[in-house]
Amino acid sequence: MKRILCILSILLLLAGCIKAIEQATGIQVSKAVNPAMELEMDLVFLDEIAAMTKLNQLLLKRMPVSLEDPWPELLNQYSQDPSKGEKDARERYEGCLLKLLKNDFYFFKFYNPALYFGYVGPGGVNALLARAIIAARGTLIIEAAKTMGKRYEHAKRVISYYPFGCKCPYYSKKFESLRPGSVECRRMPIKRECTFFNTPTEELLNQHFYEKDGLKSWVDLRIPVKCLRIVEGERLGTFKDVFYTLLPDHIRDAMERVDNEVEVAVADLKEVQARLEEKELPRGEKAGLERKEEELEREVKSKATIQQKLYREATSTVEVTPEKIRKAKKLLAVALFIDESFSQVSAAMTALTVKLVDDMMIFAEFTTPQIANSIGYLAAQGIANRPDAKKRAKVLAKRFASLPVNYAATWGHAISQKDQIGMYVNYLEALAAMEKKLRKS
Repeated sequence: MKRILCILSILLLLAGCIKAIEQATGIQVSKAVNPAMELEMDLVFLDEIAAMTKLNQLLLKRMPVSLEDPWPELLNQYSQDPSKGEKDARERYEGCLLKLLKNDFYFFKFYNPALYFGYVGPGGVNALLARAIIAARGTLIIEAAKTMGKRYEHAKRVISYYPFGCKCPYYSKKFESLRPGSVECRRMPIKRECTFFNTPTEELLNQHFYEKDGLKSWVDLRIPVKCLRIVEGERLGTFKDVFYTLLPDHIRDAMERVDNEVEVAVADLKEVQARLEEKELPRGEKAGLERKEEELEREVKSKATIQQKLYREATSTVEVTPEKIRKAKKLLAVALFIDESFSQVSAAMTALTVKLVDDMMIFAEFTTPQIANSIGYLAAQGIANRPDAKKRAKVLAKRFASLPVNYAATWGHAISQKDQIGMYVNYLEALAAMEKKLRKS
């Protein structure tokens, strides 16, 4: 976690200073970039963030919770430093996750970033300096994307119906893990209806972002319960089901209703804001959307105030029992994973915002044919996979046109998740902290 935050902090400095460097030194940094490659790096960041928000939604609304099953603790254990005896196995696990990442996000197997960062065109010393700046920025982006992507792959395998360890054997003996090729793994059939786990994530995102109804279609993608992990012990319900049982009886129904109202209002607001990012909106339609945005902002603020008041009341009147504390600690593990994931998402989106502004200034200097031909140049240099270059160029053209809208919608959805999780974490931490008082009484 600390590593990715450090990477992204440095990235912010590099991403925001390219034009300033050009003005101060005369080094034409923007001429050293390839627009297709820079756009691809922006998109793989955005794809991973969209994937994480969907994964978080599954953890909250679909994944069954049991006091006996350790899957919430397993989610978080990967983020901890391995013991001395686990380091070699951990490296092998990381390598396996990277293979899964390449299958889910084609960028990682379609391009060879090292060649791109190392290529130096004509121009002497200035070209070398420009390429050094681009290489430094790009390397940070790729490392951050790999770190976030492997976290996604780990969590995805933890909650999948496909037995844990059948894809990548886990490195820690603290948790049970099968091994690829074992009898149990060979007997497990691939469930075709479980597309979220069986289809490359990038393909699913392309379908929902560019062929269906954008982020809303992606968020609404239904994952059947049979596609999720077979949970040990008594199933208590989903995270949200169990969470509301921990609230005082007299405000439980009101809290659930207000939570749902806030979630719907925030989703509506983010959808309107995403629409406002569309280019060439008719003046009348834009004015109508702006009025709707103001109405929804007032509605969200009003309902959020009621929500916060109810949570404060719940915390001060909760009835503590050993059973409730056990449930709270189990849910807290899930909530903290999502909260930490959002910390990565937030850092990534901040860095991406700066880079996109920088890149859009650079892209504006390229004509449409130049941008279209840039991926062909990458293929000619061996940086991109030549056989699929034309197909990739078509995908890239679609994605570039809708990038501002998808960026706004994805960021908005991630923020609304963060706000809700913050409520859960505060309440669950307060409840878990009462364990010591209960023991003394």
